[in-house]
Amino acid sequence: MNFYKKLPLAFLFFLSIFINPLFAQEIILPSITTYIDDTEIEQKTVLLADEIQQRHTESLTALLQSEGIQILAYGAYGLQQTPSIHGFTDETVRVVIDGVCVNNAQYGTFDFSSININDIERLEIVKGGFTEGVCDEGSVGGVIYITTKKQQLGTHFNSDSQIRTFFNASLPLDTFSQNLGFSSQLGDNSFIKTTAKGTWANNRFLFKNYKDLIYERQNSEVKDANANLQFLHYFGNGNYFSANDLFYIGDKNVPGVENTSFKGNQQDLSNKMILSVNFPAIKDFARLENSFAWICDNRDYEENVDISHHHVNSFKLSSSAQIYGWKNVSQSIGVSLDYTDLKSTNDGNHNQFSFTAKETSKIKLNDIFTLSIPLAVKSCNSNFAFIPKAGITAEFSKVNFILDAYRMIQFPNMDDLYWTGGGFHGNPKLIPESGWGADFNVNVHHFIVPFSICIFTNYYKNKIQWNLSSGQPENLSSAFYLGVDFSAKKTLFDFLSLKLNVEYLYNQLLDSSNELTYKKRIMWTPDFTAAFSASFTFDFLNWNIEASYVGKRYTSNLNLYYMDPYVLLNSSLEFTKIKWIIPYLRADNILNTDYEAAEDYPMPGISLTLGAKLAK
Repeated sequence: MNFYKKLPLAFLFFLSIFINPLFAQEIILPSITTYIDDTEIEQKTVLLADEIQQRHTESLTALLQSEGIQILAYGAYGLQQTPSIHGFTDETVRVVIDGVCVNNAQYGTFDFSSININDIERLEIVKGGFTEGVCDEGSVGGVIYITTKKQQLGTHFNSDSQIRTFFNASLPLDTFSQNLGFSSQLGDNSFIKTTAKGTWANNRFLFKNYKDLIYERQNSEVKDANANLQFLHYFGNGNYFSANDLFYIGDKNVPGVENTSFKGNQQDLSNKMILSVNFPAIKDFARLENSFAWICDNRDYEENVDISHHHVNSFKLSSSAQIYGWKNVSQSIGVSLDYTDLKSTNDGNHNQFSFTAKETSKIKLNDIFTLSIPLAVKSCNSNFAFIPKAGITAEFSKVNFILDAYRMIQFPNMDDLYWTGGGFHGNPKLIPESGWGADFNVNVHHFIVPFSICIFTNYYKNKIQWNLSSGQPENLSSAFYLGVDFSAKKTLFDFLSLKLNVEYLYNQLLDSSNELTYKKRIMWTPDFTAAFSASFTFDFLNWNIEASYVGKRYTSNLNLYYMDPYVLLNSSLEFTKIKWIIPYLRADNILNTDYEAAEDYPMPGISLTLGAKLAK
């Protein structure tokens, strides 16, 4: 059950911090010529490292929530938390790290606690189905692109220490976290970077239970650590080879719902090794990217006397090219081959092959209109799908319009196909979920307050649901989605930045064979979500204020009961560097809102985090 003893190599990540390699002084990095296409047919939010670091959120999901993304959370730090985009969640939201899709092949989801937020250089949130990128394998709700930090000239060391309190008198200091980072040069064109982070979260916050009594959350302790070791070498003219290994290990107590004694112990281990060779500019005409990735996701789970093991090894080989030398035409093409080996107590032993080929052609028709046509084919076991998309952009001096339509495809995950346990069993005859979607964007810039409005709609069918009567998943339902997404951003007086995002979502189940749920709203999808943030930048401090709202959500597709809307107010202060030290503090849920993101799973009230960064 305890696999920690089997992993002595994990300590190499920590030992690498003490390496004292030779490095050259006054080295200038090779120039990198890249082609950046400003004409896109996607709704995108981009956050860079400085903005991410100034927020001092404990996890990536907390950062996503501050950007207006609904988070289905089952507890505090380290416990299951998944984002929902345009009403789609779990495996319908793809996560791509450094060009490699890292969703778990067994569950279809991604464990967001396994990524160190201090390692992120660039975060892109793309909303809508089937994005243009050739590395996401086709999405339904959207894609979260994560680019990790790369090289720096010279030698650098940094540290980030945190303590957190939930104002629980029986446990004044609840959570401890330590992050260490080191980067240096191994030569004129070679670089090494490593980070390591460890967290011990008791998660013993106070909450008001269903009897309106104050209780302390029990059996929710999480101890985890992650590390990232990266080597990068430039060949010249910006061409480079990189080797990146992201490692995560966690020991988590799973408490269950608030009014039961259910509890379990979950041990997670994941390792993502990504090797890539990139040629950003071949004679200023094309970009080539090639990567090989090994993704290991292991989970051992224990509840009372029952023990289950789930070990997933995926191997991904991908190659893509972007050609941009022509005057009015650019094209990107990519292929990926995936092989997954699953050994699971509940799923048995299975192998899975998948293949994806994708291309995107962009044609600039004139000074105003640009046409984009992404096409893809994907196969997985016996399932095959053709996934097209088409979009057109009209660019004017103060506004641009974007209209696109696309097909959505979601293949069944391995649990859907093979699960056996608890009276349920998988269904190997499942077909992919599918549907059609369309977006219309209006982006107004060079205006008093730049803003964007997106109207989106989706029709989705063959949705995979577990049938309680048959005890297996089936392609049971279809649904209709219609929504409006509004966002605005404005900088005032050179020290104040304001950001607003509001989304209204209407959806309706369309399975007429089930009279009880026909034309009802889909459970757990809110009617409104909203987020507002204000960032103040002064000579002596940075101050961020964040407010997010999640509306009414039904607890089942019968629409009989719903969870109350809630508002979360957070704030962070980062003070001016004192020599090498940057002190900061962050307050979460300042209003001490009593809320649930998922039914019967209480979430923390007010908390305060104190921290200090050391940078040299």
